[in-house]
Amino acid sequence: MKTWRAVALLLAAVGVAAAVARPPARAVLRDSPPETREAPIPAQYDDAAFFLMPIMRAKGEIAAGAVTGITVPHHLLARDLIADAFRFASAAAPRQVLLLSPDHFFLGETDVSVAERDFSTVFGVIRADRAAVRALEALPSVRAQDFFYREHGLQAELPFIRHAFPDARIVALTFKESTPKETLDAVVAALKPVLDRDALVVQSTDFSHYLTASEADARDRETIAALERGEPEGILALDQPANIDSTAAQYVQARLQKEFFGSTLKILAHRNSQAYADAPVDSTTSYIVQAYVRGK
Repeated sequence: MKTWRAVALLLAAVGVAAAVARPPARAVLRDSPPETREAPIPAQYDDAAFFLMPIMRAKGEIAAGAVTGITVPHHLLARDLIADAFRFASAAAPRQVLLLSPDHFFLGETDVSVAERDFSTVFGVIRADRAAVRALEALPSVRAQDFFYREHGLQAELPFIRHAFPDARIVALTFKESTPKETLDAVVAALKPVLDRDALVVQSTDFSHYLTASEADARDRETIAALERGEPEGILALDQPANIDSTAAQYVQARLQKEFFGSTLKILAHRNSQAYADAPVDSTTSYIVQAYVRGK
């Protein structure tokens, strides 16, 4: 089962949901490892215009309050939704960004993987927050890895982060699907002492997978209800991938927003990949774009 899912996810890496067979024009995907352990992790995409176009066209409100988290797709098919979410958070000035992603291809040697090096992007380099990374590496279930140049859950978001918050340092984490709750709780506990109060948590997550649009809508209603209840443990009961492609990332986001930031959920958008297709398709992916705004 993992084999065909991995094929579908590889298509998603160039911005295509499983439902849509043609890649977006001008998305150039690279697949090359870092040259040295000191060099920044290479950028997977090299066309700045591919990202600038949705950024320049982004619409919608800019949050008046302090945005402490957003949840955005990593299918670049839906890069307009990503750009709109970053616009919503654009009044923030985080010195630190925590980026959470699934480990799509099961490449981590541990349940949780962390990037200890800087990242290259089409807009410049994002510096790693090495002090925070070292604190996380003290956990037995977390290890620094070198596969991040090919993890589209991270790479799809990095250009948006660098463009919006060029001076922020990054802590990038990926989670295996099988990561147990005890490990996630340990990660949350390790993050709380090293996160800034003005940090932004960027959760890279897509939602229902491999369903028709109507089936996905039913699953999305379940997911939104679980999110709105505000009980992080309930998120772990959601099906992966029928409801969400990373219960781990959503759980960490929800716990940090509730316990560390004291922020409130706002659903910014809900869309299915069917909206990007010209004809009905049988296998879709849905997107539930979230923001978390600190209460006054």
